[in-house]
Order: sequence, then structure tokens, then C-alpha cells
Amino acid sequence: MPFDLLDITRCPRLRRIARVRNRLDAAVPLLLTSVFVGGCAAPPPPADSRVTAGLVMPVDRMTRWAPGIEDGVPSRTRVCATIDAGPLGDGAQDATAAIQQAIDACPEGEVVQLSSGVFRIEAEHPVTIGRGVVLRGAGAARTVLRKTTETQNPLIVIGRRWLEEEGSVPLTADAANGAMSVEVSSVEGLSPGQLVLVDSLADERYVYWGDHPALVPGGPARSWFTRPDRPVGQVLEVDGIDGRTVSFTAPLHLGVDVAHAAQLTRWRIPYGAALAGVEDLAVDGGRDDNITMRLCKRCWITRVDSRNSGGDSIAIDTSFRGVLRDSYVHDTVTAYPGGGGYLLSVSQYTADSLVENNIIRRGNKVMVMKASGGGNVIAYNYFDDGYIEGDEGWVETGLNASHMTCPHFELFEGNQAFNADGDDTWGGAVYNTFFRNHLTGHRASFDDRRNRRAVGLMRGHYFYSFVGNVLGEHPDLSMPGRLWARLFGPASWRLGYTPGRWRADVDARVVETVFRHGNFDAATGAVEWAAGYDTDLPASLYLDEKPAFFGDAPWPWVDAAGTTKVHSLPARVRFDAGRPIP
Repeated sequence: MPFDLLDITRCPRLRRIARVRNRLDAAVPLLLTSVFVGGCAAPPPPADSRVTAGLVMPVDRMTRWAPGIEDGVPSRTRVCATIDAGPLGDGAQDATAAIQQAIDACPEGEVVQLSSGVFRIEAEHPVTIGRGVVLRGAGAARTVLRKTTETQNPLIVIGRRWLEEEGSVPLTADAANGAMSVEVSSVEGLSPGQLVLVDSLADERYVYWGDHPALVPGGPARSWFTRPDRPVGQVLEVDGIDGRTVSFTAPLHLGVDVAHAAQLTRWRIPYGAALAGVEDLAVDGGRDDNITMRLCKRCWITRVDSRNSGGDSIAIDTSFRGVLRDSYVHDTVTAYPGGGGYLLSVSQYTADSLVENNIIRRGNKVMVMKASGGGNVIAYNYFDDGYIEGDEGWVETGLNASHMTCPHFELFEGNQAFNADGDDTWGGAVYNTFFRNHLTGHRASFDDRRNRRAVGLMRGHYFYSFVGNVLGEHPDLSMPGRLWARLFGPASWRLGYTPGRWRADVDARVVETVFRHGNFDAATGAVEWAAGYDTDLPASLYLDEKPAFFGDAPWPWVDAAGTTKVHSLPARVRFDAGRPIP
């Protein structure tokens, strides 16, 4: 039965089921909605609906997804300095100063090369790459930067660790979605190439703060990862200045208006680093991230093994066109909620960045997006084993654009993950898209006893689109040893709920605004299409051609309408073969 228009709040039978489900949830995981929809028919499509060629989702939910460095990650060949681990005691001495001195003396566009061995990073400050220099190891299995103390420092910072605002000016006219420029009251201090922030006060029509006490008006959390009460914003690069019009190299993904006090803000420096990178090494034991990328433009992290972190393993904050690719991000020392055990964080207005072809697993939350700025693409990664230490049966969020309001217009394409969801702990998000992902509904290493689902959206997550995804495992629907799975099949959709209050009413707006088209659901064995949209799905929403890392493997690897629903994801193949770094 088509259920893309189904609203649980308008169906008495489903309301009764939801009440029963909420009472049983502590003991029995979700009895998924799609198993029970037979007693409540969805409205039929309009009789005069016509397919629009090429349109596979509402046009107002799309933006220009063109993430990362325009011509790809540069290949730097000129080495300005080589540092050998041997004279530094191969892990016996603190190597921070030696590495920092080499970076500071290296000309832009060149490489500081580290030998095989262990480099201890224990100084009061992390290694900082504040200019267009590459720090490169001899390979992630050979070169290790290690921290063993509990001092709250990352191992590496690309850009600036701490930011200082220079000043803000108000916009003098509204700027719509897709605008390439804004009008401001003053252009003093602005110049082409500079990074700036365009943000506005929260628009309560779509910004959902949640009901945590710290998020009440004036509460401290309204300044976490955002400027105070300004969760909608985006880092942009100035392209030019004409009078009081400032143009940018990328579009605004979500418009801002004068009614909500839209502003343009610049920092004390134009940017922290540009075209800087970290390559071919391992980082181990950071205690306020392993690697932090902040106030960067076109910076990258490639072929890195990031492990045993506290805080975020990899954090991309307040940056523009950053790249994380071909890396293995895994294992935290504090797998508890609260910010100490996350693996990937894309936060603080970061925009137009690319996370591609990585393995990300075994953390409390495998990823978060905290007040991110739109246009970011999370693609062709393998995510697994998000868990809470001491409560391993609880299924954490997998793919998500959440954990501080209000991420928007983010794209998740071609990933494999145990679920997609949006948590409501610190508010919601809007206009995010999940395209051609395989959402298995279960984790590889844990017994999924509570809150199992392939797709979930908690309260406050509005105008989401799910197109061409495969939900659950296919064709084998059985999960031996789990009675509920044998009875009801894998969990599928769970929309508008809140884990803090299982008996609470569903957030009807979540259900009403979600768009579903061309998804295969293993619980029903069917592909469900939305009336009036093209059933010929494109290969990608951001790529023009097959990525090189797929080699001879089929692409797109997820084909919800095909005979073979899922092929091989290169990141998963690498993990299963025991060679996580390509």
C-alpha cells in the first residue's frame, strides 16, 4: 500500500497501535508502522497528476550540491622538510616543537614529510597548520602521531583553534535561497577571498530548539556551536564587492531576512588556512578531537587512521569546502552521550564540504552535524556500530544531520549505515536529503534490543526527503535469535517520535512534511513511489560521473528498483578485507 502520504495522526487504527507500541517499547522494539498499515488506506494520488521528467523530489528541497575542492584534492610533490622519528626517540620524546617548526618554515604549497615511526604530541598546544602546507606521513600503518596524556588538546589543528570575531553588519535586504550575494550596511574590512558568516536569528516557523532546559530563551545551549540565538547560518567565501553588495563563490542554501536580523560577520583574520592538508598517517589519543579543521577553506584530510579519541575524532568546524576522504575513523575512549565520544562532527556553519569514501565506526555517535551551514555532502561511506557503553542494546543514531539546531540542505548519498535519523536532544533540522543509501536496520557488532529502525526522524525534523534508498536487508528478512524480528521483520520507518517520552504524541509535522519516493522497504518487499515524480532516478545528485574509487564495481551501487538492490560499497569491501585505508 502506498504510504508516502500516510499521517499517523489522521488514522485511528495507527494511533491505537502507536499507544500500544509506546507502552511496550521498553520491552519490545518498534513494531514498525509499515507492517500494520493494511487497516488505514493512504489518500490516492490526484487523478490529474503528471510525471515531470527528471524531477524526483520537490524542487524547493534541492540546492546546488557541489562540495569539496573544485578540482579535487591537490597532489603536492615538493618536500620542504623531512622529520625522522628516530632522533626523537621513536615515541619517547615530545615531537610537537620539531613538527611545528618545520610547518612554520615551510613555503606555501609544499610538504612536511614524516618518517615511519611514532611521534609523541604532548605539548601544551597541538600541532597547528596555519598556512597552505601539507603534513604527510609514510602511510597510516607506518606513521603515528600519539597523545598519551589527558590534557584537553587535539593532536592536529588545521586552521585556527580559537576564533575571534572582528565585527558584524546588518543585511539591508532579504537574501533568498540560492542567492549569490547580499546587500549590507557597510563593506568596511571586506575583501575577495575572505571567509565570512551570514546568519540570522532563529525563525520559529521552522527552527525547533527542543525542550531541554538549557535551550529555553536565554539558556546557555542557545550559544553552543552557534552565535547566540543564531542557529541558521553559513560560511561563505567573498568573491567580490560592488558598492554595498557582497558576492560569494557559492550560493546561500537557506535564505535569511531582515525581519530576523540577518547579519554578515567577519573574523579578525581572513581565514585560518587555505589549501592545507593532512595525509597518510595515524592519529591516536586526542582529548579535544584528534584532528580539528576550523576556519579553513579548501583544506583536506586524506588516508588518515583516526582512533581512540575523546571529543570528536574528526571535527570540521566553521569551514568552507573542506574534505575528509579515504580514511578510517573509529573507536572512542568515551562512548557515552555528552560530546566526548563522537567520531565525525560537521559543525558551526560549515558549508559545501565533502565527506567521501570513509569507514566510520565504533563511537557513541558515528557522526553529528551541529548547526551546519548547508551544501555539505556525506557520500559513499560505511557507518556502523554507534553505541552507548554500558547500554549497548540501545541503537544510536547513524546517518544524521542533527545534534544542534538547525542543519539544512545537507545531502547523504550512497552510504551504508545501520539507520538514518535526526535526534531531537538539541533541536531539529530542515530540508535534508537521503539518496540511494543502504540503511540496514541493524548494527554489525551489537544486539539491537531498543529503538531499532532503518529510518527514524525525531521531533523537529521537517521537510526531509528520502529517495531511492534500500531499507533493511534483502532478500533474507530473518534475524535468528530475535523473536520480534522473526515476527515483524526488520524495523523500517519511525517518524515524529521522542525517546525521552515514549507516550508522547507523534510530531505530526514531521510526518506531514517528509517526502518518500522510490525507496525499497524489506519489511513490505515493495518499492513505493510518490505520484507525479519521475521514476527514472539519476545516478547521483552531486556527481557527473562514476567515482574513480569504484573501479570496475557497479555504480550506482544502491538500486532500489533493480533486481539487485545493493551491489558493493568500496569502503565496506575495504573494511571486510582488513585494509581500511585505500
